[in-house]
Amino acid sequence: MKKLLLLLVAVCFVIGANAQKATDAVKMNHKKLLLDSEYQRKAAPPAINYSNDEAASVKSIDIVKVDVGIAHSQRSFRREDCRVISYNKDLDLISISFILDAETYPSIALSDGSVGIFYSADHGLTWSGPVLLSDLSSVNMQNYYLSGVLYNPTGNDVIENAYGVYQGVAPNVPIANDWNNQAFGTSTLGGANYFTEYFTNPGAFLYDGYFNQLGLTQKEDFMKCFNIWTEGDWAAFTQLKMEDIQGTYNGTGFDWDLEHSVVDMPFNADPADGEAMWVGKFTFSDVGADMVWSDDGMIGYAWMTGATLENLESGYQPLLYRTTDGGDSWDYIELDFQNSDWQDFFRDGATDPLDWLLFPCRDINEDFTDFTIPWFNATAGAVDSDGNLQLFADVTSHYYDIFNDWDYYENIGFRYVRSGNLFKFTIGDELIDITLVDSLMSNPALDLVGGSTNDSLYCGINGWLRRLQLTKDERSEEFFVTWTDSPEGDRAVENFEPQVKGWSYNSTTGGHTDAVCFTCGTTFPGEYYWYIQASEFAYYNSVDETFTVPMVNAVNMDDFYNNMVASADPVHVQYVDGITFDAIVPIPVGVDEFSGQSNISVSQNLPNPATANTTIEISSETVAPVTVKISNIIGQTIHTLDAGIIHGNMSVNIDVSNLEAGVYLYTVTIANERVSKKMIIR
Repeated sequence: MKKLLLLLVAVCFVIGANAQKATDAVKMNHKKLLLDSEYQRKAAPPAINYSNDEAASVKSIDIVKVDVGIAHSQRSFRREDCRVISYNKDLDLISISFILDAETYPSIALSDGSVGIFYSADHGLTWSGPVLLSDLSSVNMQNYYLSGVLYNPTGNDVIENAYGVYQGVAPNVPIANDWNNQAFGTSTLGGANYFTEYFTNPGAFLYDGYFNQLGLTQKEDFMKCFNIWTEGDWAAFTQLKMEDIQGTYNGTGFDWDLEHSVVDMPFNADPADGEAMWVGKFTFSDVGADMVWSDDGMIGYAWMTGATLENLESGYQPLLYRTTDGGDSWDYIELDFQNSDWQDFFRDGATDPLDWLLFPCRDINEDFTDFTIPWFNATAGAVDSDGNLQLFADVTSHYYDIFNDWDYYENIGFRYVRSGNLFKFTIGDELIDITLVDSLMSNPALDLVGGSTNDSLYCGINGWLRRLQLTKDERSEEFFVTWTDSPEGDRAVENFEPQVKGWSYNSTTGGHTDAVCFTCGTTFPGEYYWYIQASEFAYYNSVDETFTVPMVNAVNMDDFYNNMVASADPVHVQYVDGITFDAIVPIPVGVDEFSGQSNISVSQNLPNPATANTTIEISSETVAPVTVKISNIIGQTIHTLDAGIIHGNMSVNIDVSNLEAGVYLYTVTIANERVSKKMIIR
């Protein structure tokens, strides 16, 4: 693509008004995207003055920022898709990983590329660390972008024996066009078993390791993450693949399989230059890609956002694949947003096109048509307990009718500048449901190119986009989406005053909360949440039946208004406490199937869903009476069954014919131990 023109449609438009390209266009040339070593500010912005008394008058006690440490620079947090904060339920432990400032940690940081991990055992109030995870200065490499999370071996209940795991890209020093090294590192939190390594991708393509910073997570006893393999020049890639990476725990670290599976992305290509039509090349801080897994690592979804060769009647949208066998095979899922039901949803019953959830595209006369073509920006997803994908996306619409009146390749790069909406999409082997989450009041804050500067951006040119993050509970049933927006925006300006907003959804009941701004009115004048990231899992507060999303914020006020070079000036890292949602469906007291500490084993009931009878298999090392209790989702006991005395193994048949359709829990108690699981009755 040679151009991306963003056309402004103001709220004051009336029916029949036409947008004029000559006056309303904003041009972004992705070929001028800066390499990461070129980010710097040309001149310092004017200082912002404020008084402590004035600041205190708007500060809230509900949101607390706790200092964690000082990072080498903002680059540890620049990428919206990376994962630098994690939560482990078994240890009730939070971690934050980043590249350390060498002057602050001279005894730990060996160079400007040393990755360290901090951890908290009291929900972010105090922090231990850093513990070194990786340094490659001895081989003249520098860790640059990263993900870093916790790994807890099965059965471990000692914090110091848990691991920090690092995944990242490590270019050679001095940094040039050689981003083809994939780096990994591990250490226990107690400092044992430190090991770091790198893999260099041979061949003529110099960016094969650049995206080795995505999707890092623990699934069962192994780690999962992914890399994007690219062919072609910087910001002009002609082919892309997603490499599913798996790390197998070997007792002291991990054996990494860099191509556990590979997903070829069927991007369309611009015939003028052969470039893959991928949204990520417009906004490299959000690569428009992800790979997410069920808790057992068997069901996975992989997607990249762009235009597909498979269907010319699509705009920039997720190219989505699904696996049910751990990545041995992947099936393409076509998302047909031209389906009449989905078009009716986007129309939202409105007769005025300006009242549609997504504006309709324009015909050859630049009049409104009767359909819209969605344009996906940022995305975030997770797998629910039923194996479906819960996908959240910032969506606007294409400007021209590229299916009928306008040349597809010449005009697919035009979209409305007016910000779109945040939606939730539920997807299995097809698109199941769409839900409106919130209207967005500003556009993503994008990097500037060509040496331009803007004091509204970090170090003059570095944006932060939408910071769309998705967190789920331990059951994979309740989902918490957070993002930044400028609530006072006019839907045309960029997100220059980012506040943290949130919304939650329960995939079992379909219930959801209203969108809320967590930080509005809680900050000092001129203080915002520029670079947030949230953990994959939330922790549950049983006393008040709430979930808290662990969140990190990098770049404080002093950093933002005084730093000059984004990739070199240190930034302050803070834990954000108070991103708390009321539980839609509370976790009943005593449900501990996720603890992994029980000496009894209880199978999932079969069949599930059940209509008349269902069976569970139980095994126990203890000879003792067995009790099976059936309760509803809020913990009320419906029925109790004395199953007899267990001697090793037993099968228990449960009559559910008198139960109303819905979700229930069955709790098996043997001696002083119990395990609960969910079952569905139809």
